[in-house]
Amino acid sequence: MGLEELIGVFNHFALLINGSSTIAKVFAWIGIILISIVAVYYLVIGIVKLAKAFWRMHVRYLGLVVLMLGIVFIAISLILP
Repeated sequence: MGLEELIGVFNHFALLINGSSTIAKVFAWIGIILISIVAVYYLVIGIVKLAKAFWRMHVRYLGLVVLMLGIVFIAISLILP
């Protein structure tokens, strides 16, 4: 279900880009690429900070975080059809 929504969003962008001039297409792709680079940058920074936090975490707190993460995954599996 989520993948179908994502495909719909990409199709919307494709229609916008196909209906415009060549220079507009170039600017649109440059914008999409720049936004993607920023998103990947922040994702990598977040993963590095998360890894550092896990590395410095005490065993007791790590167990609690893993327990909470398990509960979150179970809750997400109940919400998704």
